[in-house]
Order: sequence, then structure tokens, then C-alpha cells
Amino acid sequence: MKNKEMVMKLENMVVFMGYVFIINGKSPTFEKDLQKAMFLLSKKELTAAERMQLLTIYQSSYHNCGKIEGVVSFDSSAHNCKFCRAMREAAKNNPAHICNYCYDYAQEEYKINSWNRHSLNMLIMASIDFTEEELAIIPAGLIDRINSSGDIPNAIYSRNMIRIAKVNKHGRFAFWAKNEYALIAATDQLGKPENAIYIRSSEIIGRPAELPKYFDYVFTVYPDRESCEKAIAAGAAECNGKKCKECGYKCYFGTHKNHNIAELLRGVSVNDRKAIMTWLENN
Repeated sequence: MKNKEMVMKLENMVVFMGYVFIINGKSPTFEKDLQKAMFLLSKKELTAAERMQLLTIYQSSYHNCGKIEGVVSFDSSAHNCKFCRAMREAAKNNPAHICNYCYDYAQEEYKINSWNRHSLNMLIMASIDFTEEELAIIPAGLIDRINSSGDIPNAIYSRNMIRIAKVNKHGRFAFWAKNEYALIAATDQLGKPENAIYIRSSEIIGRPAELPKYFDYVFTVYPDRESCEKAIAAGAAECNGKKCKECGYKCYFGTHKNHNIAELLRGVSVNDRKAIMTWLENN
């Protein structure tokens, strides 16, 4: 393999271009895909056939259960996304920062297959600017979510996700992002797909972010039932852990009446909730 310095093996880990993969011998198919991707991405130039080889490694996911049942997702990794890492670092001294309670990060900790596959997906889409014609081979659905896990790592990734939406005109695409800048830059270049909704996730619990350029909604998690119900009474759309199909996939079709979407913070300890409330009261 060329550029051997790009690959470093540490016990059961492989580090490639800054991405960490966990190799435990339990997924030979993934390990084969990873080796092929590393070989191709180490080359200075790729042929048309090699570019398509990379896309045959990429895997979108159909969710047949859970909150986003019925949705096809295009995922990055909460562990390997540089933007996510920067957000977790920024969150360390702020108990009200939502990245302290990242469900995707916690899930990847015990679902190593998800960690690996999400990371490989992101690596491919963040490294090569593919064409719409090339991306047409990626399976999409009638309802699609960009970043069920992780966030947008860079503008290349954003451009590829926009092209996937554009080439799948039959589907509805919802982009979830805190990294608004990369998505805005890509949209400035390519235009916003007519079948896409952009949703800005708020960093601070209980405090909706500003609605950026091109974005349709802001998704905000509230610290307690009282503040969440107050936001809903003021016009915010209620999420609160409901399955998207029970809601009618309003985020994907853009049928919420208000640009704010409210969800109650779940899965945190009593002490964590108190710390969040105290910070919000004093800041």
C-alpha cells in the first residue's frame, strides 16, 4: 500500500487518515471493505472504475424499527467526525451543552459495527467529490435522513449528500446538522435540493439556535417537562421521542407550522439534570 505512514496499527485499532477503526475479527466483510477503501484512498488518482469501487463499499441503512422506522439513513460517525470531536471538547465545561449527552456516541461505544461502518461511510463521502451520475448507485428511500448519527465533517461530504438528494427526486431528505457552515457553503455552490429540508440542531439545551440561511427548522432539546411544554404552548412542534411515522414524517415533508421543534431531554441522571438547570439559571 502506498503512503504507509497514513496507517498505524495499535492493538485492535487501525488509524487511517485520522479515522479510528476497531478491528476485532468479528466482521470479515467490513475488514475486507476497509482494506479495499484504504488501498483506493491511498492512491494519488483514481480511475472511473476505482471511484465506483469506493461507492460499492458505501452502505446506506434502512431502519425497520425504532424512532426513525421507515427511513433510510446516510450516517457519519459521532466518534470520528472532527466537528463532533470539537463539539464534545467545547462541551466539557458546560453541562448544558447537548453534546455531553450524545446518544449516537454512546451507541457507537457498544455497537462497534456501527462505529466502524459509520466511520467508513463518512471517510468515503468526505474524501472524494463524486458526481450525481456516480452517486445514483447509492440506495435511497422515499424518506431519507442525512446524519442519523454524527454530523457533517466537511464541505465535500455536504456536496455529496446534496447530490444524493438531487439524484433521488422521488425521495424526501432531511439534513440534520450543527455544522451549518459546511452545509451552507455546499448549498451556495450547488443549490438546495427541492426535496430537502435542513434542520439545525441547537447546541445549548433549552435555547434554540438562530435559524441559519437555507435552514427550515431548529431542533431544540429542553431540560425539563415544564420548559418543553412551555415551548410547545408557544408554537413549537412537539417531538418528545415519538416515532417519526406516528408524527407523519413532518420534519421530512416540511409541514411543521413553527420553525422550532421541541423535545424533552431524556436518559440523564437526576444530578445531571440539576446541573443543567443550574447552569441555565446562571448564564
